[in-house]
Amino acid sequence: MLQNERYNQIYDLVKERGTVTVHYLQNQLHASEATIRRDLKAMEDRGLIKRIWGGAMLPTVEKDIPPIVRMRLNNEKKEKIASIAANLITSGTTMFIDSSTTCLALVPCLAALKNVTVVTNNLKLSKMLEEQTSVSTILVGGQIHDGYILTGYAAIQAVKMYHTDILFFSCSNISVAGITSIDAKVAAVCREMLRHADKKVLLCDTSKVGKASLLRVAELDDPDYVIMDSVPDDTALVNALGDRLITRPEQLLTR
Repeated sequence: MLQNERYNQIYDLVKERGTVTVHYLQNQLHASEATIRRDLKAMEDRGLIKRIWGGAMLPTVEKDIPPIVRMRLNNEKKEKIASIAANLITSGTTMFIDSSTTCLALVPCLAALKNVTVVTNNLKLSKMLEEQTSVSTILVGGQIHDGYILTGYAAIQAVKMYHTDILFFSCSNISVAGITSIDAKVAAVCREMLRHADKKVLLCDTSKVGKASLLRVAELDDPDYVIMDSVPDDTALVNALGDRLITRPEQLLTR
């Protein structure tokens, strides 16, 4: 059995029973104790389960923060990140911007630019662009989610119609395990945007570092740049990102 298949089966069993023992997983998966313990360690590192004495349980349920609250969190960090990211945008640029509240901070940076086109699934962003800039905005269709995000099959199919110079996106969490989200609908549209942009730029404040959510949005090596407000304390992540980690505008100007 492949490793990812074991992970899926273990997760399903933990979800079904609430808690499981290593011995129970051995019998169900026909795997050795050492293999099960390694799998549980790897899954805990990704935030999928929580190890307990002799077994595993589901982690504390991670709840999304309401949109109106997210829009007010870490505003200074978001503004700093956006001001750095703005150095990647020039007149004539085409871009995807995802539904994250972090990306809303980009709007003031676009006000002075001409012939810029933004494709987005973010109703709030499209309204801000209309009111504050001369950007040409393309809003993909779809089911309204969380009051301002367009998701689902229609949104994904609409994204496939476009190809842009750059994608700006964010996430729920980032760690050496990858770039993750707690929202399946949001993650699905963002993954499609990643497939149709020449350059991928993750905007992520340091409060999201060192944790992993259930749903993978991207691999750690997918973004061309990861722009943060400061260098995080997570040495392993900093080393993994290398010179793709950007915390100062001059780093972009020299690349």
